[in-house]
Amino acid sequence: MEQRVVILGGPAEGSIIAEALTQARAAGAPLCIGGFLNDRVERGDTIYGFPVFGRLDDWRELDEDVRFAWALQKVGAMPQRVERLENLGIPDHRWISVRHPQSFVASSVEVGIGTFIASFVTVQPMARIGRFASLRGGANLGHHCQLGDHAYVGPNASLLGYARMETGACLGGNAVLMARKTLGAFAIAGIGSAVTKDVPAGAVVFGSPARQIRVIPQSAEQQPVSAEA
Repeated sequence: MEQRVVILGGPAEGSIIAEALTQARAAGAPLCIGGFLNDRVERGDTIYGFPVFGRLDDWRELDEDVRFAWALQKVGAMPQRVERLENLGIPDHRWISVRHPQSFVASSVEVGIGTFIASFVTVQPMARIGRFASLRGGANLGHHCQLGDHAYVGPNASLLGYARMETGACLGGNAVLMARKTLGAFAIAGIGSAVTKDVPAGAVVFGSPARQIRVIPQSAEQQPVSAEA
C-alpha cells in the first residue's frame, strides 16, 4: 500500500520536494503525493499540479494515515520557520524524510525525521543528520560530519570531515566548511565562502576566507512570520 504524503510548503521549496517524491515513487518507493498545505495559497488551488487542502494549521483535518513532508526552510529566516513548525504540534510519527533516489547516503549515517536529501547529494560514513535538515542538490558531507536540527546545506556545498553545523545553521551554495570547524546555531555562511574558523551563533560570514559581516536576530519574535516558500 502506498503512503500518502502531504507537503507543507509552497511553489518554491514545495515543488522541489514534490519532484523528489515523484522520482522516489518512480524508483519503487511506496509513496504518493496527496497535496499541499500552505498559508498563502488558497484552498482548492494547486501547487506543482497537486491540490492545496488548506493552511498549515489544517493538518488536523487530514486522515491519520497521512504523513507530512517539511518544505518551509528559508535562509535568513530560519528562527521563525523553526518556531512555526514547533507550534504546529504535529507528532513525530506523522513526519517522513524525503530522499531523492539519485543520492548516496552511507549505511552508517543517522538521518533524523523530516529531513530532505536532494539529488546527487553524497553523505560519507558516520555522519549524523538532525531533524528537519535540508541537503540540496550536489551537497557533500564528509565522514563524521554533524548537522543539527533544521540545518541547511546549499547546492554543491561541502562539509569536510568532522565539520559541524548547529541548529538552523545555513551553508550557502558552493561554500565549504573546513574539517573540524563549527558553524554556530542560525549562523549563515554566504555563497562560495570558505569557512576556515569556527563561526559563532547568529553570525553571517562571507568570502574566502570567510569573515563576519553582520549578526542576525536569533529570536523568531524579532522577525515577521510567513509560510509561502
